[in-house]
Amino acid sequence: MARLVCFASDLTDVAQLRRLAAFQALGHEVISVSSRKGPMPDVSWQNIDLGEIGQHGLLRRGRLALAAALRNPELISLVQQADLLVARNVDMLALAAAVRRRSVSRASLAYEVLDIHSLFEGQGLNAKVARWGERRLMAGIDVLWLSSSGFHAGYFLPIQGYDGPWHLVENKMVVPEGMLRPCADHDAGVVSDVQRLGWIGAIRCRPSFELLLKVAAYLGPAVELHIHGKIHEHVLPDFHSRIVQLDNVVFHGAYDYPDGLAACYNTCDVVWAQDLWQAGDGLVRGNSDLLLPNRIYEAGWHGCPVIAVAGTQTGRKIDETGQGWTLPAADAEALVQLLKSITPERAAACRARIAALPETVFRQTPSDVTAMLASAGVKTSEAGAEPASRSGV
Repeated sequence: MARLVCFASDLTDVAQLRRLAAFQALGHEVISVSSRKGPMPDVSWQNIDLGEIGQHGLLRRGRLALAAALRNPELISLVQQADLLVARNVDMLALAAAVRRRSVSRASLAYEVLDIHSLFEGQGLNAKVARWGERRLMAGIDVLWLSSSGFHAGYFLPIQGYDGPWHLVENKMVVPEGMLRPCADHDAGVVSDVQRLGWIGAIRCRPSFELLLKVAAYLGPAVELHIHGKIHEHVLPDFHSRIVQLDNVVFHGAYDYPDGLAACYNTCDVVWAQDLWQAGDGLVRGNSDLLLPNRIYEAGWHGCPVIAVAGTQTGRKIDETGQGWTLPAADAEALVQLLKSITPERAAACRARIAALPETVFRQTPSDVTAMLASAGVKTSEAGAEPASRSGV
C-alpha cells in the first residue's frame, strides 16, 4: 500500500475527514498536514497540526500554514518517503509544492479542487495575479482532481490553459457499507394542500435566501419552506429575524450525517439545489455556475426531486439524470410558476425516474476512490474494483 501525505486547509471540515478516511479504508497509510477552524477532531491517522486559522482569508491562511509547516522538522522526512502528496485547495497546493521542493521528494502531486475561489474571478489586478500564481503552481502537479467537470470546461481549460491529466471526483454521498437506499421509505407525494419546499445543507447563499423567502411570502399557506442545516451567520446575520416574519418558513437546525439526512429529504416534496452566491462576471464563470453541490447526490439517494437553474452545471446534471426541473432564470416568478406546475402525478413520475437510477450515481464506492488514486499513479489492491466512469485522463 502507498503512503499518502494529505495537505488539508481545515481538518474540521467533515468532507475532508471523509476523504482521508476513504483513503485509509483502502489500506493506504494516511498522514494529514492540516490547519483547522476549530478544535482538533479525533482522527485514526497521523496528523501534523498547523494550528487554528479561524475565518481568515485564503492568502493569510496560506501564509500561516506555510510558516507553521516549514518550522516542523518532521515534515521533510515524511514527504521524502511519500508516494503521493494530495493538496486540497490552492493554499495547500502552495504548501505542498514548497515542501516537496525543499525535501527533494519524487512523490506525485494531486491538486484537489472543490470550488473556484472568488479570488480567481474577475478582471482586476488581484485576480490576474492570483490566476498567474495558480498556473505556476499547477505546472508541477501530476493530476487535477475536480468535483465537477464544469470546473475543467469553464475555468481550468479556457482560463488557466491547463490541458494535463484530470479526474472527476463527484461529491457523492458517503454512507456505511450495507446502508440501504431509502427511496422506498419516501413519504413525499402524499396528496396535500401544502407543497413542501426544502433547502438543505450549508445555509450561506444570500441570493437563494432572498429568492426562497420571496416565494414563501407570495405563495403563503400553499407552500412550506423547510430549512435544514448550519447557518453561516457571518453571511446571513439576519436569518432568524427574517424567517420569524413568515409562518410558513420552518428552520429545523443542524442534522447528523448521514443518518439525519432521511428526516430532512423524506419530508420534502422538492428541494432547492442551486447555489447562487458566487455567480460569474463574464470573463470567468463563477463557482456557482460550475459546481455540482452535494445536495443533488443526497436528494437523489433519498429519492427527492430537486430544482436548479438552466445553463449552470447543476442544471445540466439534473437534466441529464432526470431527477428534477430547471428554471430559465433564478427569479421568484419563475420558481412560483414551476412549483404550481408540479402536480402530485408529475412529482411521482420524477421520483420513479430517480428510483430507477443506480445507487452508484449518488453514493461513493470504494471503486470510485480506487480510480481517483489510480489517476495519480497509486495502485490499490481492491478485488472487483470498477474502472472510473468519467475521467479526463
